[in-house]
Amino acid sequence: MKVFSEALFKEAFDFSELEQIVTATIRLAVSNPIALYIFLQYYIYFNGYASSVISRLVSSVAMSRYLFTDPEILVTEEADRGFQISAEIMVAASDEGAYGITHRELAQLMLRTAGNYAKLSTKERNQFSQVPLWLDEIVQAVMAGYQGTPDNAISLIRSIGFHAASEMLGDREYALLDMIVRYENQEFGFDRYLKQQTTPVPIRGHRYDPWCYVVIHGKHEGSGAEARHFDHVLEALNMVVRYRPESEQQILQWVLEGYQAFVYIQQSLFREIYRECLQLIEASQIVSL
Repeated sequence: MKVFSEALFKEAFDFSELEQIVTATIRLAVSNPIALYIFLQYYIYFNGYASSVISRLVSSVAMSRYLFTDPEILVTEEADRGFQISAEIMVAASDEGAYGITHRELAQLMLRTAGNYAKLSTKERNQFSQVPLWLDEIVQAVMAGYQGTPDNAISLIRSIGFHAASEMLGDREYALLDMIVRYENQEFGFDRYLKQQTTPVPIRGHRYDPWCYVVIHGKHEGSGAEARHFDHVLEALNMVVRYRPESEQQILQWVLEGYQAFVYIQQSLFREIYRECLQLIEASQIVSL
């Protein structure tokens, strides 16, 4: 019987509560074109680091030779299972550029489209691209929590839990973004702009819709890469249980500590984005009076 499952994390965390700030932030952002641009600017910046640092965790686990071993194999060199665990995590890292285009390129297309929708000049876009201190601190925390320390079992297991939260929460974030923009605001605002004033953009021989960046990760009716990555994380975690000598309860504790660390970062991210979007909207309302 497998120890880790999606249900386990849903029992451990109140996702309806966690999604309140995410939903509120997206709804606030879509009410104003410039606020939407700011939201996407910060969210894409954050996810660019959350995605790229996965490979560090993969490397840290793979380099930890003999840390994860099959207890039924008596020959040391034959018992190492670290590479098998890292391979499950690697799926998420490889997806970032495995299908003829990188997710970064799709994110840039999305941001450029949102900038056009908000009618922002090049100068204004560059001004918004300046990273505030709070966002830099959040990104630094992501890098620290994600990569793990080679040959340190506790650090690595916590980091895999951190990764599990990133994928599971990310799936819901993209699904909520898709729901609010394309369903709650169907034929209005950014959804109307996407349908009426954009066309698929050619990139290296293929054509991509600007909204592709969102739905490739997660969608309101269905699932995307984040959900698939989470399934692989679960497999990695259940291998950790088999290939480490600690009790299931101890490993569960370390995993949940890592998961909670990412939850805290995610909630901080959306609270700060909400604050900045609200400030911009309120300032624009004062100017228009």
